[in-house]
Amino acid sequence: MRKKAVVICEMCGGTTPSGAADFLVFHCLAFCSPDCLGDYRTADDERRAKRESASTEQPNNKRPRAA
Repeated sequence: MRKKAVVICEMCGGTTPSGAADFLVFHCLAFCSPDCLGDYRTADDERRAKRESASTEQPNNKRPRAA
């Protein structure tokens, strides 16, 4: 007997699609509506920008290791 897979929205945690006929799949992530997908992309872009700016602010003070 097969069990039905439960799909959960990555952004809001909902288990039923809202605003779309079916869940929207982005890579291997599922979203219940275009709004949740847009919110996730915005948050991801902000996280990436913050990480990139933090990496450019820190100088590379590591010395090369001796062979």
